[in-house]
Amino acid sequence: MTLWWSAALIAAGATVGVGLAGSALGAWREERSGRVYELTPRYLRVAARAVAAAVALVAAAVGGVMAAVGGPGAADRAAQAARAEQPVAAVESAADPSGASRSAAAHPDSDRAPKPAPAALAVVGRPSGGQLYLGTLPGVPGQVRVWLPPQYAAHRGAGTTALQAVVVRAPESELGEVWEGLAGAVTAGHANPFVAVAPADPCALAADDSALRGAVAGQFKVASRPRSWAEVGVDAASSCAVTAELAHPDAYAGAAALGGALPHPAPGKAASGASSPLPSGLRLLLAQAHRDTTGQAEANRLRVALQGAPDAAVRLSAVVRDSTPARERIRLVRMAADYVTEEFAAAAHR
Repeated sequence: MTLWWSAALIAAGATVGVGLAGSALGAWREERSGRVYELTPRYLRVAARAVAAAVALVAAAVGGVMAAVGGPGAADRAAQAARAEQPVAAVESAADPSGASRSAAAHPDSDRAPKPAPAALAVVGRPSGGQLYLGTLPGVPGQVRVWLPPQYAAHRGAGTTALQAVVVRAPESELGEVWEGLAGAVTAGHANPFVAVAPADPCALAADDSALRGAVAGQFKVASRPRSWAEVGVDAASSCAVTAELAHPDAYAGAAALGGALPHPAPGKAASGASSPLPSGLRLLLAQAHRDTTGQAEANRLRVALQGAPDAAVRLSAVVRDSTPARERIRLVRMAADYVTEEFAAAAHR
């Protein structure tokens, strides 16, 4: 593009400059010829045309300079400048003589090509008066959402107690109703404010989410002692919340499953189907909307299977009714928040 502009400047400048110079010379001669008739010469228009000619010729000269700068060697110079501005790692990769490095540079979409690191936690919204973070945590695969309740700011200072927390396992489309339900339970005075942690994959780390809980406690003022956490599962992810409680009842104050399919452990056996007995100290709330007869059947089946577990406490509820499934879900989350608050208090004495 620079060469085109240079050629245009040269052509236009030379044409206009030569024309104006000729016009200025003709005007000068005309004024000189007037002296024969004893007329006073007026060289103003001569000077104006001469100045315009000079400007046009300067433009032509500039075009010539641009053409020289943008000539055949310009591409090499631009490439050298681009390489000089690359990060050190990128320069070293390009200099690597191995075939793998050259292949990755030639095919940036390949598996061998370097990929950008995932973003750390960042604020993405303020649903239900709280603060919602989305990103990654050290040592935890996949993305995670962390919802801080409106009361979190009052617990950040020194000398204040750390908040309890819940792992929320729910489809992304239903998380807004979860935040509303948790905030509404606190507003009603029936529940404590909780920090809620929702893995992007609801069932990720269901068997052991100790790394998740430890990473959250490392970045937020959240209690890390045993049974200061609970599990809440919604709809299709309820099974994963129950699985976490069955795997580590000593790590949680309890779990609430709100509708959806549930695990089917053999009666009196471990959730994995092994011959070892079910763990002791299970605390479960299995709650469904009144219209959810399928979920109620699932809850009854699980309650029967857990009858042989020592020191188990399984509650069932099917009383929630509202105009839409979304409103019922909010009510179920409020019920879960009330239940978890009670279990947190009871766990402090166990």
